Amino acid sequence: MGVKIQHIVTGELESSLSVSLLNSGAHPDLPVEDRRPFGWRTDIQRKNGEITQGVMVPVPVWLIQGTDQVILVDTGLGDIDEVSQMQSRYGVDFVASRTEGQDLVQGLAQHGVAPQDVDIVILTHLHFDHIGNNELFPNATFIVQNDELPQADEPPSFCMFYYPEYSYKIDAVRERLQVIDGDHRVNDSVRLVKIGGHTPGCMVVMVETDAGTVCLTSDVMYNYKNLELNWPMGSFWDLPELMTGYDRIRKEADIIIPEHDWKFRELYPTGQLG
Repeated sequence: MGVKIQHIVTGELESSLSVSLLNSGAHPDLPVEDRRPFGWRTDIQRKNGEITQGVMVPVPVWLIQGTDQVILVDTGLGDIDEVSQMQSRYGVDFVASRTEGQDLVQGLAQHGVAPQDVDIVILTHLHFDHIGNNELFPNATFIVQNDELPQADEPPSFCMFYYPEYSYKIDAVRERLQVIDGDHRVNDSVRLVKIGGHTPGCMVVMVETDAGTVCLTSDVMYNYKNLELNWPMGSFWDLPELMTGYDRIRKEADIIIPEHDWKFRELYPTGQLG
């Protein structure tokens, strides 16, 4: 069997940051509707009853099978109530939701994998929606960039989407962290490229498959509009670094997969790559 990548959704989040694509001033010749991300809505209801516009985006993890190791990319969205309460403390009222079919353990089981079978978890960065289920994987080594740890352990107030209450998700696996600095090869089929840009240590995952080199971009490219318009989402740490990363991804990957976009399932209905 060749290397396969499986898309497993762990919930959904409101993404009002996609509005930055509309108000950027870029691509002025494009109609507004052509700058809107896939799945644009005007009927998202927040907890306070406010109706807003934007998108509800999937929060995936990516299961890589077909190498000597069972590899998971990120651990997705944790407990919905905990996430909502945590964000509310900081004035963030974005909607978080999960349907019955968006359970990580069940999603893994559909591909014959139990949590204890996972050998490696790649933490592309340490925002809350990428580390929410770390504690589920008792036998895994967790790979993370050194530059991510300060923000996760003691996040300064100006860092978006790192929350001090969530540092326990790192503590739960700290003895099994493999801390790297820069690009890193996991095995013959999987390598990690440190991009930064979105966060200090954000990395993408390059996977060699029968279909070509697939880049799982993490939040370096949030949705397909970021890819199509070469325009970043609204949350970034270092914009020049991020755009340099866009150039590198385009040079090194045959297939580029933005992280949080339901359009992926329109393009790949089975949720499988490779």
